[in-house]
Amino acid sequence: MPKIVILGCGVLGLTTAIVLRKNGFDDITIVGQHHPGDELTHEFTSPWAGASIVTFAFEDKLLQDIDRISFQEFKREADEVPEAGVMYCPGIHYSEVVDQAAESWGHKFYLNTSEIPKDQLPQGVKFGYKFMSFTMSAPKYLSWLVSNVQKLGIPIERGTYDSVSQLSEKYGADTVINCSGLGSQYLTDVQDKTISAIRGQTVLINAPHIKTQMYREGPDVYTYIIPRPDGNCIVGGTLDYDNKSPEPNPDISKDILKRVYELNPELTHGKGPDAFNIVQHNVGFRPGRKDGVRLEKEILGVGNKKITVVHNYGHGAHGYLSSWGSAVKVLELLRGGIQVKAKL
Repeated sequence: MPKIVILGCGVLGLTTAIVLRKNGFDDITIVGQHHPGDELTHEFTSPWAGASIVTFAFEDKLLQDIDRISFQEFKREADEVPEAGVMYCPGIHYSEVVDQAAESWGHKFYLNTSEIPKDQLPQGVKFGYKFMSFTMSAPKYLSWLVSNVQKLGIPIERGTYDSVSQLSEKYGADTVINCSGLGSQYLTDVQDKTISAIRGQTVLINAPHIKTQMYREGPDVYTYIIPRPDGNCIVGGTLDYDNKSPEPNPDISKDILKRVYELNPELTHGKGPDAFNIVQHNVGFRPGRKDGVRLEKEILGVGNKKITVVHNYGHGAHGYLSSWGSAVKVLELLRGGIQVKAKL
């Protein structure tokens, strides 16, 4: 069996390691500059995530396959693994734009989906539906993944590398799994110029009475409320390709709180957008990619030998939902593209 090094210790690197280990790959090491549990930094995306299990795979067959696999795993965790902190959470999705593909896929994908009658939609909304999915606290879920990795005997090491070739040489690995996210634009033998940091600003509030996730999608704004099991909610948000500031902008936070209050005034028991119990203001950078998710195998020459590199990055805002399904696709690529029934 190959000696494997996984570059990246976020949700994608951790789940990939677990899936490969459970499906026969014994020699695995995870390497990352940042680890779950470290002091928060804007260079490490996973801890900042809203981590709601909502799909964006409206007309993308690969993403649909990935999301289906992950959804079933999150259902198992919610049913059987309380320590993972994954909870069932009913949801409401509103859209201000007509998108038949999105509406159709949503009805197929989620549990207990039902269309909201037109006369019950808020002003400006073209369609809406109710559904059942899952939410979680990203830091707690990452901690649970780390504990699983450790139980499987997979070492997690700290390191920074300029290239996958350098990483391969350091560990004597003949296979590298690239889960470096935004780092893929800087690796000298990857240099993916189609990947970019998409700034997302959110507010963490305490609202233990809120039990329903809500989304309102507009042509140029996306508003959401994501309850967590600990009684807090992540509310947002922004999708900014130009602003690279890691500091929360007070005007943006004010706009977010105004929008989410309009979406659900019960957030503050109807007391207005100035009555939020604010825990924290957040800024994170999603690893967006012009050509979408990269799940691809290639062979690189390193000196007198060749190494296998499997890329698993570019998941944008849906890294958590994509995680388990993408890990299975990595497994299939290592097995020659053969579809497998993987152990998760």
